[in-house]
Formats: sequence, structure tokens, C-alpha cells
Amino acid sequence: MKRSIASASLILMISMTVVNAGNYVYNLILGRWLGPALFADVSLIITLLLVVTFITAPLQITTARYIAIHSVDQDLAAMASIHKLMQRVGLAIGLVLLAIFTLGAPAWKAFFQAESAIPFMIFGLALPFSLLQGVERGVLQGQTRFGILAITYQVEMWTRLLLGIGLVALGFSISGAVMGISLSFVATWLVARLAVSGLPKAVLPVRKIQVELGLFALPVLVSQLGQILINNSDVLLVRRFFPATQAGQYAALALIGRIVFFATWSVVTTMFPIVAQKHKKGEAHGYLLWLSLGIVAGISLPVVGLTTLFPNQIVTLLFGKQYLGVAGLLWLYALATSLYAMANVVVNYRLSLGATKSTGFVIAAGVCQVLGIILFHASLAQVVWVQVAIMSTLFIILLGYDLMANRVAKPGLPDQ
Repeated sequence: MKRSIASASLILMISMTVVNAGNYVYNLILGRWLGPALFADVSLIITLLLVVTFITAPLQITTARYIAIHSVDQDLAAMASIHKLMQRVGLAIGLVLLAIFTLGAPAWKAFFQAESAIPFMIFGLALPFSLLQGVERGVLQGQTRFGILAITYQVEMWTRLLLGIGLVALGFSISGAVMGISLSFVATWLVARLAVSGLPKAVLPVRKIQVELGLFALPVLVSQLGQILINNSDVLLVRRFFPATQAGQYAALALIGRIVFFATWSVVTTMFPIVAQKHKKGEAHGYLLWLSLGIVAGISLPVVGLTTLFPNQIVTLLFGKQYLGVAGLLWLYALATSLYAMANVVVNYRLSLGATKSTGFVIAAGVCQVLGIILFHASLAQVVWVQVAIMSTLFIILLGYDLMANRVAKPGLPDQ
């Protein structure tokens, strides 16, 4: 099992390294071509994309957990039933988001002081596909088909990179970049949908099962809202409170600093269905939490070290000298992200067990970050220090809560 976990995690990690590299290239090219002011608008759309994962991720996580549970018994009928329900939910929410972003595009433009409303409309049109691809990925994750799951992320990245950069090169500027993002959703959904095969024709689950899924999805939604606030509220608030040039520089800072979170995402993705299955069987799984924390720490420490020793060189190499104003904050932002990556491991470990109460700490941290930045934004340094303080507190509380709940290495206990 340990070899299987390591192998699956390695496949995803290698794939996500390539994906993250491609996404970085995408952002680096746009940052250099467009300059800090216009890059701030592109970064705004990318941040809104990450905000939408507030809904996409719960769909994927809920699907993954219940597919994983039923895959233990190879109950294909139950798996197909869950798949059908989550597809309908994803499509319904996607259409609502489409209306919000397309019809409300002028309001979004005015609020964020953006250059045009068109990118918001283009983005909105693709959101139903974004939610549907989350459902299909949930099935693949729950079945522990990590190879195919990795391919879907490759498709998303390469479509975004090639089409987005190509359209910008042809003179479509910000709209071209957003078009590349939107089309990547469509391409990914097609590939993931084709990969989910072998499930029989299904009917919707009975009311009891629907309620059970909803009760699990709700705290996951809360957790994701906290994650969205933690990962993205700073970029949105900086865009609101600071001039466009400083907001663009901060967007570059956030992009570099978050490398830890995205580099360790594959660890959480691999751990989640395996822990759920072992918990279902009554097997030990506490060691997987510590193994995952160790891997994340092993990735985080070198990143923080490099950003401490060579901040100017890193910023100049990746974005150019016009972004050097935030180089001194790079190590601090990387530290904040590392602390949150560790906290995210603990939260997802508990969610895989069906233990959902710890998600309240995440939403509380997200709200505190928003309030903290609103109150303390005299400088970009203040904005980053707020995040360091909150993320260190969140990680300590979550780890302490897990230890107090007596969950480590004790499977099969009821939710605490």
C-alpha cells in the first residue's frame, strides 16, 4: 500500500509539476508582455477562476469520497447514481454562475476598476464546463485512477497555454488570455467525460442518499469558502485598495509565493480517497497524515529558503525588473503559503474520514484574513504579515484539534 501511495503520488506530483510550470510560463509571458497594470486585470480573472473553485472543489471532493467508498464493494450502480446526481447539480450551478458573470459584467468592471467588461462575459460562458469537469474528476479521483486524472490537468494547462498565449500574440490582449482560460475548461471536460466509462445507466439516488451527500458537501463548501478567502482575498483586496501597478506587482508576488501550495496539491489529492477507503475497511490510516505533512514540509522548506536567499534574482528572472518592488516580501509570502499548505493537509485528512467540524476553523481564518487586510493595508508588507499571523495560528489550532480528537492512528471512530 505504501508503494502504491508513493507511486500514485509521484505520478500526480510529476504531472502537477509540469502543469504548474506551464501555468507559470503562461503568467510570466503575460506579465512581461502586458506590464504590471494590464497584468493586474488578467490576474483578477485568474483569481476569480480560483474563487469559483469554492463550488467546483466541493463537487469534486464529495463525488470522490462517495465514489471511493462504493468502489470498495465495486457497487457500480451506486457509483453511477452518485455520478448522475452530481452532474445535474454541477450543471444547474454552472448556469447560475453563467448568468451572474455575463449579465453582471458591467458591474464587475466598475467594482474592480477593470479596463473592459468583455473578459468577465467570456469567463462566465465557460463556467458550466468548469463545474462539470470537477464532477468527472471526482469520479476518477474516487476510483484512484490518478494517471488519467493527471492527464486531465495536462489538457487544461496546455489548452490554456497554447491558445491563451497565441490569442494574445495575435493582438487580442486581455480578452485573448481569458478566452484561452475558458476554452481550457471545455477541453478538459470533454477528456474527463470520455475517461469516465464503465458505469451502468443510472437513476437518481433515493432521497436519503441525496440528503447524506448534501450534509457532507455543506461543510466541505464551508471549508472551500475558507480556502478561497485565504488563497485569493488578498489579491482581490489589493486590486481594490492599491494602484494598478502595485496590484500587478503583488499578483506576481502571490503567483511565485503560492508555488508551495500547488506543488503539494498532489499529496492531498492522493491521500484523500486512500484514507477514505482504509477508514471504510477499519484499517489504520493515521500514519498517512504524518507522511503527507512530512512530504509537504520537505517541499516547503527549500522554497522558503530559496526565496529568502535569492529574492531579487527570482523576481527578475521570472517577471523582470519592473516587479522588483515586492522582492523583499517573497520569503514572507512563501512562508504564509507553506503554513496554509500544512493546514490544508490536516483539513482534507479529516474530511476523508467524514469528520467535518474542523472546517469551521478554516472559514474563521478566511474571514479573519479579509478583516485583517481591510484594517491593515497601509502597505503591501502589512498585507503579507496579516497572512503569516493567521496561517500560523490556523495550522497550530488544526493540528492540536486533530490530536485532541484522538484520530491519529485510530480508524473507525465516530466523528468528533
